[in-house]
Amino acid sequence: MRASPTGNNGRLSAPARTMSKNQHRRVGYAYSPTYTRLADLLPSNVGRAELVDDLIQSYDLIARCDDIISPCLASKDQLTAYHDSKFISYLLNEEGVTYSDSDNESESGSQRSADSSLPHEDVDRRLQKRYGLEFDCPAFDGLGKYVQAISGTTIACARYLTARNGSKDAKQPVAINFHGGRHHASKAKCSGFCYVNDIVLGILELRKTFEKIVYIDLDLHHGDGVETAFAHSSKVLNISLHRYDIGFFPGSGSSKFCGKGRGQNYTINLGLRSGLNDTSLRRILGEVIHPAFKRFQPDAVVLQCGADGLARDPSKEWNLSIRGLCSVIIDIIDFGKPTLLVGGGGYNHADVARLWCLVLGQLVLGREATETWDTIPEGSRHIQEYASDGYAYFPDAVRTIDDLNAKDNLLDRIVENTKLRIAKIDNNT
Repeated sequence: MRASPTGNNGRLSAPARTMSKNQHRRVGYAYSPTYTRLADLLPSNVGRAELVDDLIQSYDLIARCDDIISPCLASKDQLTAYHDSKFISYLLNEEGVTYSDSDNESESGSQRSADSSLPHEDVDRRLQKRYGLEFDCPAFDGLGKYVQAISGTTIACARYLTARNGSKDAKQPVAINFHGGRHHASKAKCSGFCYVNDIVLGILELRKTFEKIVYIDLDLHHGDGVETAFAHSSKVLNISLHRYDIGFFPGSGSSKFCGKGRGQNYTINLGLRSGLNDTSLRRILGEVIHPAFKRFQPDAVVLQCGADGLARDPSKEWNLSIRGLCSVIIDIIDFGKPTLLVGGGGYNHADVARLWCLVLGQLVLGREATETWDTIPEGSRHIQEYASDGYAYFPDAVRTIDDLNAKDNLLDRIVENTKLRIAKIDNNT
């Protein structure tokens, strides 16, 4: 397999030759064993990256991609294209990070504290609190390399798309980093298992070539970090469908918020209730996502494929099937624009692997080829992870619960109100 050039240093080794199997798309998958190991450092999802890439390898799908995108370590300059410099310095464990209660902190010095009277441990705790390194985002060994790898690889995927803009190759380019998709991180704070916002960095890279980007977030949780980054922009249309209720993390994502300033009407939030099923999701695709796409006329797509809305996710909030969520992801890719796919949430690791492997399988083999996938391949090194389901690829996963979005015409109202918002999008911006 040929490793695709990205114009970035700090690459993590990848295989070296490809076989194209798709007549309509050019698919690049970000992969190397080193990258998988680094992605698995994430405390909330230890072992997930290995499970995903192992299942993909079991179907020999990486060999069937057109290109392997070489995972990269982002430089500090790349990370601070959006993130605060001191925040990044702290995550990378650099010297000279200072703490002050004032807004005018010193940028110099070889100590972590601006107040030398404070014990080092107290200073570190205060910095960790300031930067969100607590609760759901604890510090861990290898954090700096993890941050660089996730972000650098999403940037590399964006460059894979921009490098093919205007190419004689008529195939639609699709770049995939399933271990990215950290949509909660803000400019200077970790949040919700997200240490840096690789999605924002990827969109900024795409914007160097593509004028208008549509960002579509399918995660159970609102993509608050991405929304905040582009709330004032009319060049990034942000569409997020998510569980929304009092006390549900992150607490943002009200349908009333539609952007600010020039970005007004370029944020579309669909705050949904429990029980969302395949039928409701497909209705949202047809009556909201596709019309918004047609109205905005983007030059490229960034699609966050969070899997925590699957029926067997520990959250037990939504009731989506693996086939149902996959079909919506593929249909969005079929809009035909250069597309960057990233992962996201998902805490039933076996089902996340099933979903993302199915997505890649349908992209490179076609939908019909995956219809025969009934059991997990014996070649999987982690086949015992699927033993409780009798090694079935598609276990009987959908729960017998009500879709509260279908009650009292709630989804009807959400769709109709969103259509009014879509009509206000200026496609000549």
